[in-house]
Formats: sequence, C-alpha cells, structure tokens
Amino acid sequence: MAADSSACAENRELKSTIAALRAELEEAHRRAELAHVHAGSAVNAELTQLKVVVGRLRTELEEERALREDAVRAATSMAQQEIRQLKSALAETHFALEQARHEIGAELRKVVANSREELTQLRAAGAALRTELERAHVLQEQELAESRARHRGEAAVLQATVRELRARLEEGALQSGSPK
Repeated sequence: MAADSSACAENRELKSTIAALRAELEEAHRRAELAHVHAGSAVNAELTQLKVVVGRLRTELEEERALREDAVRAATSMAQQEIRQLKSALAETHFALEQARHEIGAELRKVVANSREELTQLRAAGAALRTELERAHVLQEQELAESRARHRGEAAVLQATVRELRARLEEGALQSGSPK
C-alpha cells in the first residue's frame, strides 16, 4: 500500500509538473504570437511610410516635369513670337523692296541696298535665334533625361530598401518562430 501511495504521490507530482510545463509552453506560444503580431504591425507601418515617401517623390517628379514642360512651352512660345516678328519684319522689308524697285533714282537704290543688308541681318538673327532655341531645347531635354534617370535611381534604391526590409522581416519572423 505504501508503494501504491508513493506511486500515486509521484503520479500526482508528475501530472502537476506536466501541467506546469503545458502552461509554460502555452505562455511561450502566446508571447511568440504577440511578438509576431507586433513585428507585423511595425513592418506594415514602415511599408505605409515608404509608400507615402514614394508617393511624395512621384508627386515631386510630376511637378518638376510639369515645371520643365511649362518652361519649354514658354521658351518655345517666346521664340515663336520672335520668329513671327522676324517674319513680319521680313515681309515689311520685302514690301519696301518691291516699292523701291518701282521708283527711280539713286536714293531709292540706296534704300534697296540698305533693305537687303537689313534682310541679311534679320536672316542671320533669325538663324541665330533658331540655333539658340534648338540649343535650349536640347539642354532642356538633357536636364529632363538626367532628372528622370536620377528619379529612377532613387526609386531603385527605395525598392532595394523595401526588399531588404522585407527580407529582414521574414528572417526575423523565421527566427522568432523557431524553437530556442
């Protein structure tokens, strides 16, 4: 009987130890799940922040692109206005030249010669303006291409950072989920 009583006591003690170990295991599981939930929340918050930053960068890029396009349009408009003025001046010069041809005299021949010289200067000025406009357009395109390349590089860096953070998160989740 004493052996039965001792066995029963030992059995109760083993059951008590098993129950305590089960409670400890359940508490460890609960803490691991809570840590996983907290880690997921932190990653979601960080991803949200990264999305906001990427959105801002996209907005800034679009604004900068719009400003550059507006500047190109304004420069083009000004150049076109100057060209129209030059064409108008050229047309006036042609008209004066035609009038001068109809009139006789040495003084009118001087006017014709002066008109031709002015026309040559206007043509040279027009050619210089066209060259300057083309140069400004090329520079603007280069700046726009550089800006796009810069923003693509920044986007690539952000994407790499997001991938690295995801990898860290997955690595941390795997480590926190594995038994110690």
